[in-house]
Amino acid sequence: MANNYSAISFLIKVAKPFRLYLGLHFFVILFNAIDISLWPYVSKLLIDKLAASNPNNVIAEVWPTALALIILTIIPGLIWRICDYSWAKLTPALKKKITQETTDYVMQHSHSFFQNNFSGALASKIRDLFNSTPKILEIALYGFLGAGLSLIIAFFTLLTVHKLFAIGLLLWAMIFTLMAVRSAKLTNRMSVNVAAQQTKIMGNIVDALSNISNVKLFANAGFESKRIATFQNKYTKLFERRGIFLVKFYTLHGLTFSIYFICCISFLIWLYSQGLVTLGDFLMIFTINNFIINRMWELANQMRTFLEEVGTVNQALQIMNEPLKIKDGTHELKVTKGEIIFDNVKFSYHENQPIFNEKSVTIKPGQKVGLVGHSGGGKSTFVNLILRFFDIDSGRILVDGQDISKATLDSLHRAIGIIPQDPSLFHRSLFENIAYGRMDASSSTSKHEAMEAARKAHADQFIEKLPNGYHALVGERGIKLSGGQRQRISIARAFLKNAPILILDEATSQLDSVTENLIQESLKNLMRGKTVLVVAHRLSTLELMDRILVFKQGKIIEDGTHAELLAMNGTYKQLWSAQVGGMLTYQVEKVSAVQLWGRPEITEA
Repeated sequence: MANNYSAISFLIKVAKPFRLYLGLHFFVILFNAIDISLWPYVSKLLIDKLAASNPNNVIAEVWPTALALIILTIIPGLIWRICDYSWAKLTPALKKKITQETTDYVMQHSHSFFQNNFSGALASKIRDLFNSTPKILEIALYGFLGAGLSLIIAFFTLLTVHKLFAIGLLLWAMIFTLMAVRSAKLTNRMSVNVAAQQTKIMGNIVDALSNISNVKLFANAGFESKRIATFQNKYTKLFERRGIFLVKFYTLHGLTFSIYFICCISFLIWLYSQGLVTLGDFLMIFTINNFIINRMWELANQMRTFLEEVGTVNQALQIMNEPLKIKDGTHELKVTKGEIIFDNVKFSYHENQPIFNEKSVTIKPGQKVGLVGHSGGGKSTFVNLILRFFDIDSGRILVDGQDISKATLDSLHRAIGIIPQDPSLFHRSLFENIAYGRMDASSSTSKHEAMEAARKAHADQFIEKLPNGYHALVGERGIKLSGGQRQRISIARAFLKNAPILILDEATSQLDSVTENLIQESLKNLMRGKTVLVVAHRLSTLELMDRILVFKQGKIIEDGTHAELLAMNGTYKQLWSAQVGGMLTYQVEKVSAVQLWGRPEITEA
């Protein structure tokens, strides 16, 4: 079931556990609202006492009231420290909860979700939720709630002098509210458009910087700059349109302030001339209205920030409201043998274009199986479905007799080791990247195992030559390493993980021939006792496979050992004969959006 969060509902959800700190804030807000009317009221009493007191006895008569006023002047400084303390405790805890919940949810999205969204844009949305949600909470509490309570208390305080002052305040507040609501509806739409355009700008900047090598090699820095400028120009127009609207709103809003204040002061002077109010009443009403008007003016200024933040959060919440296409199972997958069964599996990326149609195949425990065929034939899809990057349309995929759709994704992926053709590394140390294969690699014993895994992958040779050795940072996505070095780290990670099922996607394609020969021997040790799937274009790597499956248009057209398939004199024999330097050649007629490890596949006609 998809979430349906708005900025306010999301704020309520994440702030709910922090009732204690919210309660402290409410206490401060309530005190401040009372103080806005109480301080002028006590000042009124003091002025009236001074006016009515005998000059010879004035100190004795007014000192209790003066003392009360002094206390009311000192107390707010202490009360506001409660506010500071509460923010110091609430803000980091709230941001931590927001970051953890949004990141956890985003990581549950399917493989296709990350193919269709910039990683930088996703991170930007999480950052926006992290930064903007606490700002919305602050304005909601100290802006809207604080102003509302202040108005209510001021209304009843003004009733003690003359009902017209209270009615006038209420009338002006209603006009303000109607204007604010109208402005909110219009500005919110504008803010959403501004936030969406800002996300596009940042996403394209990240995309350009992530592919800076291509930008430089193709001499297209100017093109990228113009592309980003196009998005920036639209952002500028949207931002200016919203700014001009807000200028008009604030001008009209200021006019209502002026009219109300003029009417209030004029009526107050007239009442005083008629002897209907005292000097103290005059001071109290003047001071309360001055406080309230300043408070409302601050609120009007905060409204702009509030609407911008609400628009930003609503835009960012798209990642929380996007339904999960792959539903996590509830059972832990327990793999002891490694048998894989496709039971009448039907799957398609697009309607009426099935890749597999009622496919059934059994891979026995411990079997080493090569997957061969022109790109687009179904090899990558076959592997992707085992990894459950996509859900099948019908049928079942079983691992050791357990339906993977009912298993948790974590338990499924823990049972599978992967060595991709183009491995991606974290911008962390080499040791951390290797240890990622088994996250308990923090003890001294496990550290030794991680280094042993690097040795088996023949990665220790280049690691030890680096200035910081295993502590050297590899750069974003491992950019500081060569392709062959990244692949050896990936192989070391698989050695350390030691999962019962192993998938290799042309795992030695980026290695030189000397290193490849060394690695092949290590891979034989790694594959021992495991169920292995090898996606290969270099058919020479499949000679030692127990079984080879030849794919074409989603069908397995040939199945047997290397020698058996050559003897059939069929498609596999043609592919073998067509190799140049051990690599499979193929004709390309059309391209699809099917991807493995984020690379576009090429589909056979």
